[in-house]
Amino acid sequence: MSHVKVGSITLTLLLPMLLVILSSPIAPTAQAADACAGSTTPVQWNETVQRISHVPFHSNSWWGMWEDMEYEDDEKDTSSGGSTTPDADGSDELNDALHPEEPWMYERTWPLPQLEPLEENLYTTMLIGNDSVGALRVNLSADYRTTVCIKLQDMDLNPVNGDVYLFTTEEYDSYAESYSNSHNQNQWGFEELEESLSEIPPEWRRFNFLGWKSYRDSHQYEDTSEVNFALNLDQPEVYSSFFSGNDWQDFYIVVDMWDNVHDNDAEPVNAITAADVTIVTTERSLILPPYTVALVFLVAFISVLAIPFVMNARYMKAGLETEAPQNIVPSLETAPQVPDHTEPAHTEHEAKVLPSLNPESMDKATEIPPQPRSDEQS
Repeated sequence: MSHVKVGSITLTLLLPMLLVILSSPIAPTAQAADACAGSTTPVQWNETVQRISHVPFHSNSWWGMWEDMEYEDDEKDTSSGGSTTPDADGSDELNDALHPEEPWMYERTWPLPQLEPLEENLYTTMLIGNDSVGALRVNLSADYRTTVCIKLQDMDLNPVNGDVYLFTTEEYDSYAESYSNSHNQNQWGFEELEESLSEIPPEWRRFNFLGWKSYRDSHQYEDTSEVNFALNLDQPEVYSSFFSGNDWQDFYIVVDMWDNVHDNDAEPVNAITAADVTIVTTERSLILPPYTVALVFLVAFISVLAIPFVMNARYMKAGLETEAPQNIVPSLETAPQVPDHTEPAHTEHEAKVLPSLNPESMDKATEIPPQPRSDEQS
């Protein structure tokens, strides 16, 4: 009985440790377990995928338009409609050889086209200029597991390092705002302020109104040439606001080739980067509802709270249990066990060893022989 009590108390104490081990992720990063493999279909632009880019000589913000009106004609790039900025080599002239983007990529029109859910495998190559950003806007489905593989290389097929991020619509808008502020000459001091707030602790990032973060604060892969990651959605990403109501969120797969405000990002390579992007979708067989996560943590929390009460109850009951004493030596309070003389001996050995227990021997032993008379003696 004591071994059972010790084992139950040990299991009760080890329960929180087991819950922590089972709830912790096996891998520290969100890397995909398998590579992107399988057949792909041609990309249907603006139906399932939209190509977007950011270049240093064009601004999509409203103050970029006023900037073009204030500058003189000789300080503008009339072909792109934006102001010129210093290139990586320090010159103010725009180098077309380092910017392969077409105008329809960075001159976005509103509203954006509504995309169909991504339920097929895709492959495409993005050419990204120096100090620029290339992005793919997709509508990921919660019914499919999405695996994304990206490989970065220059035009000579040599690996180059860059940054890869996954954003929702709201997160991407903050990132695009940061890019515009960093390349706008009128926004002096704003970039230094963003850099000072770029690496704040994760528990305070939600209150950082100037910086930006990736999806779930984990899908950021910086200073690397090859990235594989997978994503499972519990439900469609919809942000609710008191003023605008429900806002449907798309996803942006971003390849960053500029020096952003993060401390550990890659530097510009002063060359055109070719990003080979493969997207593989796999239909999910089992989709748990979102409330299961909260339910598991609730059960774990209640179990941890119940441990002191269970241990106290076992401790209080330990002194109340009485066990019957096992007496080996007879005492006065125990009645003696008298053998039954009516039963014959089971073996000859018992009859010889214990003759007193045999009724016939007892009669013979108690029989008195006859005494002779006195007249006969004379």
